[in-house]
Amino acid sequence: MAGTHRRWTIRWALAAGLLALSLTACSQPQAGAVPMMTPMPTTTQSSSGLTAAPVTPSVPLDSQGFADPAFRALWQRTDADVASGNASRGWLWGTPVPFGALREPYAQAAGGTRLVQYFDKGRMELNDPNADPASPWYVTSGLLTVELVTGQVQVGDHAFQNLEPAQIPVAGDLESVSPQTPHYADYTSDRLARAADQTGQAVTAQFQRGQGVTSITPPAPVTIAAYDDTLGHNIPDVFTNYFNQDLAALGLNWLFVMGHPISEPYWITASFNGQTQLVLVQLFERRALAYNPQNQAGAQVEFTNIGLHYYRWRYHNN
Repeated sequence: MAGTHRRWTIRWALAAGLLALSLTACSQPQAGAVPMMTPMPTTTQSSSGLTAAPVTPSVPLDSQGFADPAFRALWQRTDADVASGNASRGWLWGTPVPFGALREPYAQAAGGTRLVQYFDKGRMELNDPNADPASPWYVTSGLLTVELVTGQVQVGDHAFQNLEPAQIPVAGDLESVSPQTPHYADYTSDRLARAADQTGQAVTAQFQRGQGVTSITPPAPVTIAAYDDTLGHNIPDVFTNYFNQDLAALGLNWLFVMGHPISEPYWITASFNGQTQLVLVQLFERRALAYNPQNQAGAQVEFTNIGLHYYRWRYHNN
């Protein structure tokens, strides 16, 4: 969609939690999947004082560190070339989160639990192991970003567990966090409210934790290229270009991968390997995207580590 300014009016009728193949990316090559062990997960206290339903531990893994052949096949389809160095693009799933293979409660799944596995960039879910493995809906993923922002963990088609919104930075280092980096919990209703169509306008809004939104001169020119009318948010050209080039090359529809945007794109300050940088971040229902003009060509747009963020929030109290 590069060079094209048009209004997008999109309707998405599929039930929450049933979109498949949520994919991600990161800029630096990492080692391939390795075997892991799954310990007893910690319980999580909800805002109402109730303890979230426990998961089932000790999910067996294959020699490559995957909890199911379908998970391995999907990862290999998208990330094997990145792991081997044969592709210069970023990760779509990334490496498995240690101890991130679990059976989580889900009311409509067989036996009331479903097999999941967390990766740096997302979560794979297997709701019905007896379904057709060739179906694009065989491996699914949930609305991770929505749950992190609202604190509502989906444990059934119409059932939710109430936790606190995640006090985790949306991008950058987790161990040496910049105090200016917004957390998921900072995306309150005013940050998620509908915005006017700004197609063709420059993206100059900066969101700083504790200081709100101000206008800045960005480190690189970025322009609004599209408007998603469903939730009322603008999408910048650096992201629409990624959708129509990188994701399209893999045969993936951006809405199928991302869901609708739930926030405006904001420049934020974040720490990467201890160095503070200004990057553009936008939250979508299923993933968050970042644009870092300081990254090498081909890796300037990358998915954040939302799978790791979610796992840490849900099982290790942020």
